[in-house]
Amino acid sequence: MKTLKFGTLAFLFLGLVGCSGEIAWKTDKSTGFYEIEIPEHFEVMNDLNSEATSQFGYVADEGGTTKEHYLIILMETKEEIASYDLGFEFDAMSYSELAVQSLEGGLDGYEVITKDPKVEKVNGMDCVKSEMRGNLGAVEVFYKLGVFNGENAFYQVLTWTIEDQKEQFGPHMDKIINSFKESK
Repeated sequence: MKTLKFGTLAFLFLGLVGCSGEIAWKTDKSTGFYEIEIPEHFEVMNDLNSEATSQFGYVADEGGTTKEHYLIILMETKEEIASYDLGFEFDAMSYSELAVQSLEGGLDGYEVITKDPKVEKVNGMDCVKSEMRGNLGAVEVFYKLGVFNGENAFYQVLTWTIEDQKEQFGPHMDKIINSFKESK
């Protein structure tokens, strides 16, 4: 009888945890340049952006609906930027403006939701966060971007999902961006 009670309690506990929306997380340090917390269910992808240093995604059928959530990280060293001989230096805000503009180029429709972004400190780095929405044909997409001014590089942490899935994945997107750290 004790086994049955324990089994029932364990089942109820696991059922409640499963319904709470909590997911497991893991730390990715595979590049050696940075570390970032990502959902454990993310898989490495290789076809999201050829210039990305990291690419992850989640695509699954949940109750007849395809759920999608993606992440890429782009890194451009300050040495590389200096070789362009632009005549000025980037900071987090100016690099973010350029990153937001470059995203627009690949979409049919595009709207920047964050009208007045601010520079904030995230894990010791200047960071500018932006939200955007766009579409590729009939597919409406929601984006969150964190641009980081690191010691040796600028980083773009871009995560996106289908527009009508942003309520489910939005908190995960925030956690991903806020967890980004440059390796020392």
